[in-house]
Amino acid sequence: MKSLKILALICLLALGLIYGPVAQAAKIEAKLGMEEIDGSVQDTYAQNFKKLLLTSAPDLDLQIFPVGVLGDAGDMAEQVMNGVIQFDMPTSHLASFIPMVRIFGVPYIWSNNMEVNKELMTSSKALYEILGAAYAANGMKLLAIFPEGWQQWSSNKPLRNLDDFKNLRIRVMSDPLLAEIYKAYGANPLQISYSEIYSALQLNQLDANIQPLFAHQEMSFYEQQDYFTNPFEMPFVSTFVVNQAWFDAQPKNIQDAIVKAAQDSVGYTIAEADKMNAERKEIMAQKKPSLVFYELTPEEQAPFRAKAPQIEAIFVKMAGPEGQRLLDTLKVEREALEAAAAKK
Repeated sequence: MKSLKILALICLLALGLIYGPVAQAAKIEAKLGMEEIDGSVQDTYAQNFKKLLLTSAPDLDLQIFPVGVLGDAGDMAEQVMNGVIQFDMPTSHLASFIPMVRIFGVPYIWSNNMEVNKELMTSSKALYEILGAAYAANGMKLLAIFPEGWQQWSSNKPLRNLDDFKNLRIRVMSDPLLAEIYKAYGANPLQISYSEIYSALQLNQLDANIQPLFAHQEMSFYEQQDYFTNPFEMPFVSTFVVNQAWFDAQPKNIQDAIVKAAQDSVGYTIAEADKMNAERKEIMAQKKPSLVFYELTPEEQAPFRAKAPQIEAIFVKMAGPEGQRLLDTLKVEREALEAAAAKK
């Protein structure tokens, strides 16, 4: 009897050695791709999202990859749609797959009051329902939208009116709608790879560039330009998405944790982006005191705003009837938020 007990104990110990690890829940592996480098606004969002997510979903193993590691922005957009990676932070590059994403590149549909835009991007039914449905149709769940700061013109000369844009060689991202904006202003828009902008400026192949302030500083573009102008034309916008099929396959507690962490990271990232842009502006000013920073007045904005309707028409042609509904609904929401802000 004693020998049988010893044998049973040995068997239990052996089983524990063989099958012990099964008792621990397997990690759920996920990859998050960014369109920006480490230390950027997108990285700030991604790191905060991971921190919040792992607090409530410790079984997730989330790896964050800066741009270039998993491919360029277009590569990662395709990867998240196909489920190769689980999370992505696409910007306007996604427009080649979802034309309605070009809403973020339509000029002067946003408020001059960035606080209104922040609220719009966190609560808009137009964005999360109409645009969100377009994301879903392409295999993605839209989790969050956040601005990274105003797009700023950098240039070799002051840019104050439409005459200043005649034949101006200005770099734009690879989106035909952005090219149409600057053609309407009289400029010569050039689509140059992000990694090649600095050398193009250095070799005098470009007269102007468009980026949020932190990007001008991060990539040292300011070393080759003298003037910065905020036209209040559009904020630089990032979206945060998850592959829909992967998300649907997760337990309810994981899904809830993902949605909450994504939403809770927006306010934090917006505040950090504001600080980052202010700090980067100060860094550029200290390193190059000759830089001139300027904001167009409402009167100076007016001629540029007058071109907006023709760009909106091009957007609707590209995006279709739902694009028109998205545009109209977003404007109504913006006007309501502006009216509420004026009463405060």
